[in-house]
Amino acid sequence: MARKSLPVITITIIMLLVLATAGVAYGLWSEKLVIDGTVYTGEVDVGFSGPYAYELVNVNGWYQLEPEVKDKYAECYAKAWDFDPGSDGLEGIDIFVEGAYPGYVCYVYFDVHNLGTVPVHVSHPYGDAPEWVEIHTCYPNWYQLHPGHNMWSYIWIEFDNDSGVQELGEYSFHFEIDALQWNEAPPVGTPFDAAMKTLSAVSTCDLPEGAETPKGFNQ
Repeated sequence: MARKSLPVITITIIMLLVLATAGVAYGLWSEKLVIDGTVYTGEVDVGFSGPYAYELVNVNGWYQLEPEVKDKYAECYAKAWDFDPGSDGLEGIDIFVEGAYPGYVCYVYFDVHNLGTVPVHVSHPYGDAPEWVEIHTCYPNWYQLHPGHNMWSYIWIEFDNDSGVQELGEYSFHFEIDALQWNEAPPVGTPFDAAMKTLSAVSTCDLPEGAETPKGFNQ
């Protein structure tokens, strides 16, 4: 049986339809819109500047600089160190007192500096210490500290004959300071609150009567 083929006219019409359809598909004008972005975050970063250690002696109720001839018998050292290697600045302070006796005073000035890009609320120092180790702050509790700004505090170490301190004794203390991003309220009902009620810094930079601010110190 002979196979029938489509008429030429039919084939022509089919080809035209195919070409017309292809024209619609490939001739459509178009444009794409895109959105890209990059977000760089800031950081909360605080550290210590200083510290600066000074030595006094309480002589009959009046403070004076430790006489040079007595200096070698009692010493007060303070240094800042890198508590958090992943952060900028120095986040720790070590204080070492050797040969202390009643009436001898070691006091250490230091500041808290905002090294980051985010303002922070800074707590008073809190922790554990003998009663005769006092820490005084020059700022109110949870003070807002902006980047590039700093605020001063000092630690006053002095005991007398009624403090119950033993000869050849060893006493230690530990304080912490917390810095929170400025737009988050300080925690409520946490150890922060308890610490503020039990052992907290005094919001004053005033030194005891007779003790002068170190020469050249600008708080």
